[in-house]
Amino acid sequence: MRKIFSFSLVASLVFAQVRVGEMKSITSSLAVRDIIGVGDEIILATGGGLAIYYKNSSAYKGYTKDHGLGDTDLQTVHRGPRGLIWIGSEMGVQVWDNSTGMIVDWFQLDIESVAGFVTYKDMVYGAVKNDGEWGIMEFIHANEKVYYRDFYGRNEIGQIKDIVKFGDDLILLTDKGLISGNPHKIHPIYWTNPFPVIESPVMAIDQKDGELAIVTSSAIYSAKINETLIPLVTDENDFLNIRSIAVRGELDFMAVTDSVIYHIGTDVFEKQFSDPGFRFSVIKINGSISIIGTNIGFAIFNGLSLFQIAGNEPLVSSPQVIFLTPDYLIMAGEKGISIKQGYTWYNGSTESVPIGFGSIINLIPLNYNMGKLFSGINIVNDMVYLGLGQSKSGGILETGLINGYLNTDILSYPKLVPDSSGTDPVYKVGGIYIDKKDNLWAISANITKKPLSVINGDQYRHFSIEESGGLLSNDSKSISVDNFNRIWIGSPSGLVMYKYSGNVMTPTGETWAKVEVDPGLIKRTPLAINVSEKNRLWLLTPIGLIHKDLQVSENNPVSQTGPTANNGEIYPYFPSVAFNEYSRIRFDPRGNVWVTSQSNGIHVVTENGEYWPDINGLNTFNSNLLSNHVNDVTFDSEEGLAYIATDKGVSVIRIPFSEENKSYNAVEIFPSPFRIPSSKPMTVNGLKDNSSIKIMTLNGNVLRTINNSDVKGDQAFWNGRDDSGKFVGTGVYLIAIYDNKGTSSFEKVAVIRE
Repeated sequence: MRKIFSFSLVASLVFAQVRVGEMKSITSSLAVRDIIGVGDEIILATGGGLAIYYKNSSAYKGYTKDHGLGDTDLQTVHRGPRGLIWIGSEMGVQVWDNSTGMIVDWFQLDIESVAGFVTYKDMVYGAVKNDGEWGIMEFIHANEKVYYRDFYGRNEIGQIKDIVKFGDDLILLTDKGLISGNPHKIHPIYWTNPFPVIESPVMAIDQKDGELAIVTSSAIYSAKINETLIPLVTDENDFLNIRSIAVRGELDFMAVTDSVIYHIGTDVFEKQFSDPGFRFSVIKINGSISIIGTNIGFAIFNGLSLFQIAGNEPLVSSPQVIFLTPDYLIMAGEKGISIKQGYTWYNGSTESVPIGFGSIINLIPLNYNMGKLFSGINIVNDMVYLGLGQSKSGGILETGLINGYLNTDILSYPKLVPDSSGTDPVYKVGGIYIDKKDNLWAISANITKKPLSVINGDQYRHFSIEESGGLLSNDSKSISVDNFNRIWIGSPSGLVMYKYSGNVMTPTGETWAKVEVDPGLIKRTPLAINVSEKNRLWLLTPIGLIHKDLQVSENNPVSQTGPTANNGEIYPYFPSVAFNEYSRIRFDPRGNVWVTSQSNGIHVVTENGEYWPDINGLNTFNSNLLSNHVNDVTFDSEEGLAYIATDKGVSVIRIPFSEENKSYNAVEIFPSPFRIPSSKPMTVNGLKDNSSIKIMTLNGNVLRTINNSDVKGDQAFWNGRDDSGKFVGTGVYLIAIYDNKGTSSFEKVAVIRE
């Protein structure tokens, strides 16, 4: 019998009281990589950060960059001296103090991967890949601090998979087998195989109370210090599939494969639970129970029942595309699709789903192959259309929420023929877009010499290279629509424009035109294109971002190309940034241009040519962005939020580019009371454009003036000082707010000078 337990994990993303530039994170702790059990606490290393579950209260806390972590894509976790939590990832070793909920230290060094940690004589040793070489890294505690001491590499080792302490020795599970030694007596270069009689490949190890469990391809052994190696069970086919083993008691082990839980004893290899919908990653023992990491949370197994613990979180932890509407947040990636409505996530998985589990976290199977590439999301009539760039099932995924239930279908009626150039034919939709008449357009490489398709209901039409006058190409990858409802396609020859009159299926008139990207460019294929509300066509080229101002003429649709230098030559934005064909161009509520990069974060330029926040954009060095690998971005125009999709989750940032406030009815002042001195200023939120502020005493004396040039979007900040730079005293102050048209508002704030 299996029981399923769920809890609510809802991270509030209401940004009413944050300053411009502040970030929050949307990550998912469903993918559990490692576990430790400490009394009431179960501590998890997940793909979305550190998570801690309290068994007695069923409370669950998640920690990300919002809480000081330097990296959230975690590999392993360990409880070291003084109760500190050691965390390993591809970006280094982090030390976390759970009593304070704060990071103690972060050792990046040249660490590329961490396989595990052990504590030995109040020192912590990590199995680490450092600057291309695997070995052990040594850390010490001194004067209440943690220090990196040394790294001992073994250049003949291709990979270390685990590390355990066994007596006075450390044992490493490597691709060369087991090696061990005492780090205080023998340099790791001279460590040797502690069990030379084992000739089969070793799959997993674990140690508890002086007993070592060893899984090989042919047997499972028990080893004790200075005793003969004992084979508990031999010659079982599933040994090769064991991912993790745990010592429960003397000659008593538990192990997991991808989807099976085994009990192991003397001549015992007993299957205790099986469900092909699970992907088990690790098993640990905590008291009398087994704790198991899975791809959708973690599970507690008591030998009879499995208690699966998972919150209502997005299954898609690293979205390739993201889209926000007033009702939904939609994310799609290799694992499937996640849609948030209100505070509830609905998930569709391309992987197997455990039996009877979907209704608990709104998880359903998607019986399609979606591939790994996604060309974009568009919405029409409350239905979501997702372009698939590497699917074996179809070219476009149609999905939506119907009566609180995720409903999906693969569109078969652009009749896109799979590309048969490889051994496994796939659909290749490079871009989708919806025009002003709700026609869905698709660029694909699936129909020979017919790269452009349009769909409306059950009707569809394919455009051939011949009827475009040779302008279209099967290598076209980007598409957009301008304000005159003209279709723009990025092709190897440059830009192709198509204009139709009447019904696109049976048009009364058609026009095709070719527009050069820039006569000076050698490579003329745009990496991405998009048209802003001001009818400016933005193009991402191999040498940077440029734009074309569009006009109504069909024969001459471009009035000018920019930006230009003083000599009239094209001078692109971001010429030194490494963009590629997966970069995207998006527009915020004020029409500013956001360009994604998979190595340099995200870059922003306004239509008048100014950079925001500066020419470096947003990256992990100047913000809490989860990763510099940015896939997409979408916007909440009302709240002024940008949702930036990275390969490690979604960073949500307050930007000064929300829709313009029409009045001062929504003004908020926080914190109130305002205690000074303070590291954070007081914020006045909800301002109209071109607002200025005066800080006044109640009898009208002006202490500080904040001009509109110092106002960031709809927010202004005050540090508690007057115009002479001195802190004001304790009291109640009047905040006079006014714009350049004479509209004004007055608020009060209490100030406490400490």
